[in-house]
Amino acid sequence: MSKVHYFQRYQQKENVITNNTLLLLSRLYNDNPHRFEAFINTLLSDVEISCDIGPSFTQQQGNSSRSSIPDGAIVQRSMKVLIETKLYDNQYTDQLIRHLDGFANEEIQVLLLINPSTPIDSFDQTIQHAVSEHNKAHQTDVRYCAVTFKEIITVLDDILADHDFTMKEVLDDYRAFCVSEYLLAKHESEMRAVPTGDSFNENFEHGIYFAPASRGFSPHSYIGLYKQKSIRGIGKLLKVVSANYEPQSQHFSSAVCISGSDITDEDKSRIATMIDDTQKQLGWNISQNHNFFIVDKFFSTDFIKSSKGGLIGSKFFDLSNILDKNSMPDCAEIADLLRDKHWGE
Repeated sequence: MSKVHYFQRYQQKENVITNNTLLLLSRLYNDNPHRFEAFINTLLSDVEISCDIGPSFTQQQGNSSRSSIPDGAIVQRSMKVLIETKLYDNQYTDQLIRHLDGFANEEIQVLLLINPSTPIDSFDQTIQHAVSEHNKAHQTDVRYCAVTFKEIITVLDDILADHDFTMKEVLDDYRAFCVSEYLLAKHESEMRAVPTGDSFNENFEHGIYFAPASRGFSPHSYIGLYKQKSIRGIGKLLKVVSANYEPQSQHFSSAVCISGSDITDEDKSRIATMIDDTQKQLGWNISQNHNFFIVDKFFSTDFIKSSKGGLIGSKFFDLSNILDKNSMPDCAEIADLLRDKHWGE
């Protein structure tokens, strides 16, 4: 059965991408206004704006002239965020500058550019200068902020709690949509952490993580094996194989490589051994309709989760940011560098 998508595809790109991004934010707000507020404030932290989402309730607070003190008040600050979505560095300063005329007397005014990659400095400087001149001429306080689609996903992923199952599913589909439209920066430094629990030893020993084929995934280059409040193994992903195996006849009825290089006889042998050992050791039948994520080798590490609770579902990490490296070292060195670092604080 085809997976139901939260976000539409296959239409005029810029309009659909903007609509889908707004739909994501709308879903977040409807699900939890407080998380939406935390998301917006984190996303706009570079422009030093603090947004209060929703009304505030006060009792017996006097007005500015001190002429009267009402019994109570319900107050909501006005806010306007004008969004421009640009693809593939297709940036037009004139169009962005014209958007400044859309602001009036809102308390919080933000001109937000969403782009697949960070704008070049000269572009940012031009917009910042135009915003400054506009503010002087119109006595406004517009702030300009540029973010990437990847930043939206990363910030929201960090804001969501482990038990936010529905929003995590929505975010996963938004991430998949962004991948399908080539909106995310290169994924060479992305690690996908997955909860393993009882299967950790089998995963680590055989260099294979498995999951039902019905469970989708976004492109990534590293697999992190999570168990007992820490990512305890990391491996460089070589390929993903969707397979159906008949243990009695020791025959694959199907084995298709859905990511990476072509499947080899060695790959099939490793998968078959993994299936047999998982059945013997855990009593789990993973022979049918499963994806097998094959790494060269898992290296031991200890990337510690500081926040409460365990890891529910997968979580993505940008190793280039965590390790402060533009290019990735070999996997053994990455494992050493991650050791004793913390996340989820």
